[in-house]
Amino acid sequence: MLTKKEIEQLIDKKNSSLKIVKPTVTPKSSAVWNSFSHIYVNDIKQEYVICNQCEELLIYKPSSGTNSLSKHISSCQKVKTTASHNQTTINQFYASSKNEPAIPDRVKQKINVACAEFAALDSRSFKTIHGIGFKNLAQKIFDAGKYLPISKDINVEKLLPHPTT
Repeated sequence: MLTKKEIEQLIDKKNSSLKIVKPTVTPKSSAVWNSFSHIYVNDIKQEYVICNQCEELLIYKPSSGTNSLSKHISSCQKVKTTASHNQTTINQFYASSKNEPAIPDRVKQKINVACAEFAALDSRSFKTIHGIGFKNLAQKIFDAGKYLPISKDINVEKLLPHPTT
């Protein structure tokens, strides 16, 4: 039997040895099985099921019953019904924050103007700002801002080394 982490990795990689199978629901079976599917790896049934709604992996052993699955359904449905169409769910928020943060247009515009001024005032090529060294310098200055107090205006000259060093 595989661990939850191993199964999650197979799902992420869309591994062909993994199969997600909806169980056959009979009149005697619990209604929770309408909301879950069994996990098979190399045609071996695993001790995990997947929620068809939120894709959460939950451990399931026939000997322990479906009570934990029922509890999951009620919490899973609460999340779905309380989120409006315009409201971002927590999963969507964290998924989008893994990507690059949105930079406001006015900030981008100020950076564009500053880059043009940099190139013109210092007689540099516009390609300079795309160089590895310049990007590294800009990132280090940006990162330094994380450690400096927000309330103070910082003179960038205090951050930059003297030309003779």
